Amino acid sequence: MDRCLAAVRHVTTRAVPALVVVGGCLAAVAAYAATGPASGAPPAGPSGEALRRSAPQPASGRPSRPLLTRHPGKTSTSTTAGFSFRAPRGAPRFQCRFDGSRWKRCRAPYVLSGLAPGEHSFSVRAVDRRGRRSAATRFRWRLFEPKAFTVEPRLSSLGDLYPGAPAQVLPVVLKNPNPVPILVTGLRVAATADPEGCESAANLELTPSSVSPAAPLAVPAEGSASLPAPGASAPAIALRDLPVDQDACQGARFPLTFPGEAHG
Repeated sequence: MDRCLAAVRHVTTRAVPALVVVGGCLAAVAAYAATGPASGAPPAGPSGEALRRSAPQPASGRPSRPLLTRHPGKTSTSTTAGFSFRAPRGAPRFQCRFDGSRWKRCRAPYVLSGLAPGEHSFSVRAVDRRGRRSAATRFRWRLFEPKAFTVEPRLSSLGDLYPGAPAQVLPVVLKNPNPVPILVTGLRVAATADPEGCESAANLELTPSSVSPAAPLAVPAEGSASLPAPGASAPAIALRDLPVDQDACQGARFPLTFPGEAHG
């Protein structure tokens, strides 16, 4: 079974890492920040999708119903939601309403922020110069409170760890409990405690994963993804070969955690 502590058996010859099960070996819970776009900019809807509804013929003398061209996903973890809309036939004004609020004048892009988890609805209607109102176009979605993704180490194949040996890859599985996909933008490995006389900062070389905001790792909704993966490395660990007496590290045990970041 995979374990969550790295142990040095004997640094003067070869040190074999031993890993100890801790609470079923959920090595870490990494923060999941449900980030939205900057204020005033509408968030992208589902990848490659934008709602384009065919406007029905208006009743006699009424403007056409507006078209929604951008909106959140049907399920979301972002507390910000943005909408874009237009009238298929020229209308100088629009009115919007959110959930049960009153109609008020608005224009695109229309951004809502500070949203609470639950069911939400957004409606927009066109108003012509004579004050005639179109039928409303409505969009409904559900906002879920984001949950932390988890990091499960898979270290059963970890080889010997000894001074000066090449870094050992630490394979992990990232699990996303959210109903929307997430992008993992950072993943590191850290030793959280030092055995007596053997400091992790001095003796261990800990390398983070290559995932970054510029090269994130996608984890599907309520699914998982593994590292290493094509184009993305896993964290790694090595025992430095120092020009000092490292015997204090003989049999040392370093608890490891895997902090990281992601967004929806």
